[in-house]
Amino acid sequence: MKHPQSAYLYQRVAIPEAFLNETWGGDIRIGDLTGDGNVDFLVYKSLGGIHPCFLGAFTLEGTPLWARGDKHLTSREEAELQPPPTEGNLETLPPDRPGPVVIYDIDADGHAEVICFWVDAIGPAARSRGVSKWNLSAIRLMILDGATGEVKRTAAPDELRQCDAYAEGELHIPNYVHQRLMIANLSGNTQPQDFIVKIGVNVLAFNHKLELLWQYTDRWFRYPKHSAYIPAIGDLNGDGLDEVNGGNFGLAADGTVLWDKYLGDNMDSVLVEEWHGEKAAILSGGGQVLDNTGTPMLSLGLETVPHGQEIRCGNLLPDSPGRELVIRYNGHQPDLMVVDNSGQIRSRFRVDESPNNTGVEVIRWHGFGNAELIYSPAALYDGNGNKVVTFPELPPPSGGKMGWYHCFPADVCGDEREEVILYEPYSDAVYIYTPAPFDPSLFRGYTHTARQYNARLMD
Repeated sequence: MKHPQSAYLYQRVAIPEAFLNETWGGDIRIGDLTGDGNVDFLVYKSLGGIHPCFLGAFTLEGTPLWARGDKHLTSREEAELQPPPTEGNLETLPPDRPGPVVIYDIDADGHAEVICFWVDAIGPAARSRGVSKWNLSAIRLMILDGATGEVKRTAAPDELRQCDAYAEGELHIPNYVHQRLMIANLSGNTQPQDFIVKIGVNVLAFNHKLELLWQYTDRWFRYPKHSAYIPAIGDLNGDGLDEVNGGNFGLAADGTVLWDKYLGDNMDSVLVEEWHGEKAAILSGGGQVLDNTGTPMLSLGLETVPHGQEIRCGNLLPDSPGRELVIRYNGHQPDLMVVDNSGQIRSRFRVDESPNNTGVEVIRWHGFGNAELIYSPAALYDGNGNKVVTFPELPPPSGGKMGWYHCFPADVCGDEREEVILYEPYSDAVYIYTPAPFDPSLFRGYTHTARQYNARLMD
């Protein structure tokens, strides 16, 4: 095997000191906040990892743009809120997981906004009430101007605030803690102007005015027979509207149920991707591909995929027609497999260990039309399992559950190749790597797509 190539460190972006808690920054989002054609960054912190309470925006050069909230905020959990006995105060400790914050032009005015949950607990009255990690009673929705951080819209829908981590009187933590806003076209606008979020057993859909469109209750919540922690969005039937792939359930743009059935254990990760020329629902549980009615077109089975922790889809093998799947098939382990579109396993291999053994992404490292590479913290592998790219000058991860390098694939350099944007929530910088050789004259501007604003960021 050839020695791996070193990527070119395009930029180390220091998180502004004013946004740090001692030496760590927190979770990151990317997008062009100012409209100047360059990628910008947003760092945020959350009470208990789930309730955002601080946002800080900065440029590619590390220049602060704006900040909102209190990065040191703590909030007492009162006894009557019945948190688990091991839970004390909710503090902005190093983050648990990526959370409900997204950068996107949700109102279609040509400028990016920040759409997020926001903890409604800044005042003395809210502090005295206490804020529970296990419910959203103190959460509101906000849309902020991306360039200034000014509030454009805010709302606190009852349907959102009534969501919690409980189902049938029991606390279901794994099903609750993965909260992500996913942009969708549910209303038939020229561009997507809606979003959905799954909170415990609830799936809620909102439009760009923060009005509730519909709500769905998921009955598959008992681990390991749970639905997807983070649903996937895409147009499964070609009608111009997006469907919701929740693994054990599928929903039309208006919330109508397309399928509702148990399809396998450990439905941790799902996608909507092209498969045999059409969009399909792809499920990590059992390694499955479904059509738009929920009928399996490919099912590897639980013997082959005993714990489908992550699944991604891409053009991974140059000698194979169509697209392939890469599956982390054995839970939180460094075991990956690549499966072609006929269902044949083409390779099995082990990637480097990382603290959580998650973080698989597909990277268009060589541009469109060429074989894509597989990111797993923190290197790139080809579809045969060879480590082909390493990242120089990348500090060792700090360890801990989230102490590994999360990845955004994005064409930051504007040359049609995707860069790898790496951040570690406990760190004080963001690292951007590009293929060598690097030619700055090819820059055509950063382009924000669903691969960035609906990033999977599996945890």
